[in-house]
Amino acid sequence: MFKKVLVPVDLGEPGFCQKAIDLALREVRDNQAELHLITVVPGYSNPIVAGYFSEDEHDQAVHRIAEQLQQFAHDKLPENLHPVMKVYEGSPAEHILSHIKHHDIDLVILAAHHRSRLDEFLLGSVSARVAERSHCSVMLIRN
Repeated sequence: MFKKVLVPVDLGEPGFCQKAIDLALREVRDNQAELHLITVVPGYSNPIVAGYFSEDEHDQAVHRIAEQLQQFAHDKLPENLHPVMKVYEGSPAEHILSHIKHHDIDLVILAAHHRSRLDEFLLGSVSARVAERSHCSVMLIRN
């Protein structure tokens, strides 16, 4: 049914997306779909990041995050599965949407954070933005 499945991973809360991973693995197994795992970190242009880290330190941190994503995949996925993995820097919703478009993703499985209405109003919701702006199917998983 779906040929390319994307699961965004928050490495700060790696267990949070376990249900999304389980559903994605079922889709991969049942339909020989291609699995994509991505994570998004604040970019160096973010004033908070730029104010505390040098560009070199930031680059090293992004490299370590890429290693963490590979370790996450190693720990959570079957050995014979080789997902497409990517670390992006910047806005999570925008990079998820861009990945969907540039890789012809047809299903995104997202774990939805439980935030207060005030948090969602002030910060916005990544899952809501992806669901409303995406041109593919989006499954939101509530924990």
